[in-house]
Amino acid sequence: MARKKRIKIYSSNGKKALLLSPEEITIVKNDPSYEKNYEIEFNKGKQAFEVRNYYAIGFWKDLLFVLIGAFLSTIAIDYFISITGNAGLFPGGLGAIARFLSIIGANNITISASTLYFIVYFIMNIPLVIFGFIKIGWKFSTLTLIYSIISIFFDLILQNIPYINPNEFSLLIDYNLISSLPGAWGAIIWIFAFAIFGGMINGFSYSITYKGNASTGGSDWVTYYYSKKLNKDIGSLNIKINIFILFIVICLNTIILKTQHIDQTIKLSAIYNEYNSWNELINSDLGKALDPILSAEDKVSIDLFNSWKNLKSGNWNNEDWFNISKYISSSSEYDSYYTSTLVWKMKFKWIIGPSLFASLTLIITQGLTVNRLYPKNKILNLFISTNKINEVQQYLFSVGYTNNIFIWRTVASKKNAWNDQEQDLIMISMPLLYFNKIEDYLIKIDEDMIINIIGSKAVKGKNFSYTFDNELREKALTEEFMNNGKLMKKIESNTIIKTHKKMKKNGVSIQNEV
Repeated sequence: MARKKRIKIYSSNGKKALLLSPEEITIVKNDPSYEKNYEIEFNKGKQAFEVRNYYAIGFWKDLLFVLIGAFLSTIAIDYFISITGNAGLFPGGLGAIARFLSIIGANNITISASTLYFIVYFIMNIPLVIFGFIKIGWKFSTLTLIYSIISIFFDLILQNIPYINPNEFSLLIDYNLISSLPGAWGAIIWIFAFAIFGGMINGFSYSITYKGNASTGGSDWVTYYYSKKLNKDIGSLNIKINIFILFIVICLNTIILKTQHIDQTIKLSAIYNEYNSWNELINSDLGKALDPILSAEDKVSIDLFNSWKNLKSGNWNNEDWFNISKYISSSSEYDSYYTSTLVWKMKFKWIIGPSLFASLTLIITQGLTVNRLYPKNKILNLFISTNKINEVQQYLFSVGYTNNIFIWRTVASKKNAWNDQEQDLIMISMPLLYFNKIEDYLIKIDEDMIINIIGSKAVKGKNFSYTFDNELREKALTEEFMNNGKLMKKIESNTIIKTHKKMKKNGVSIQNEV
């Protein structure tokens, strides 16, 4: 009797093998569990294939963008935002909440407010990271998670470098020093300067991070998800939400703000308008605290002494009272003598004062910088002259392009050419950002290709897609994966081994392992 031909089946790691005849392999494949096992192995293999392709082609470039973006964002937070103190600048959205909580926490634990900001921001992003992995995708979510973690490490490094850490080294000017000096407008002018430069650096950071197929976290998770799902830009809604959160946070921060952190000009305005007569002033706790000091010629300047003397004599005038108000507002010595009504007036003025408008300046500058460097809504019309029309179409569909492709059969005529040549002309429309990603691959299809690029002022109509279709990319990836005979053979072998093991466990013996 002739011996049956047997086939040795290896697992993907090459360690486990079965020796089965073709008939036995057929029995295994007909088992009810085979189809389910095959689906599991197929999905596992396809995901590994996608990961390998991504890490081989784009991951390191994206990671470099994310690292640069995280470093610049850390510079913006440490040297331009957190340095402005408890009553200073706030970023928009979730960052504003993180900054507020870091201010509260820094008062109770020995850690810098900027370091605590990055830690709190990371913790607040954890639920959104989970949402991202489920709803958006592993590449975007992984890189965004890396951004958040790396930002913490960059901050810890900067905080511990001698001489150039934010506490010892100042960019532009020492804001803590300038804000503590008596002066009407010094700190206010500089907080707007910090807002502009901080916004520009943050905008540059965000743009680079976006180009790395990641985000900075926070509301970007939800914005990215819904812009993909609804196929439209909801950036304007995101800006409104960020500004609303900013306003609420500044209100909450103002409630807990100590009067010593309120700017001198705000104090001056509130104090100057609070009292209108000598009797009203001298009967208050503030007036009683001032009188022994300002009545002694040897304790204050001659101008202050004379101004107080004039007010005390019943000659109430705005000039003398303004001099006294400036003296009071320039020192925190009298903060405890303010009435609660006066304190709330100061805080109300502060809510609609420098902190809010400087923070809005920060957000606007940041947004303008992002729009300039990362023009996600700029549309290009591409006229492509090529002899490989089918390959171009196939590539466009494989990367998820879903808009119309217009094709003309043309004749190309060139000077000094022997014959006119037939050539295809394709017109497509897509966002600039997507073209930047596919340009190099597109040109490689046809070395003689000519691409004429024309900017589009606007696109009207609901059927135009501003994004590439993930399903089409997934389909193209699946086709490429299935055309790889070696990988498909591994999946089949793994499935046979897995099914055979289960059959053996259930008492169905096919063949012993070798």
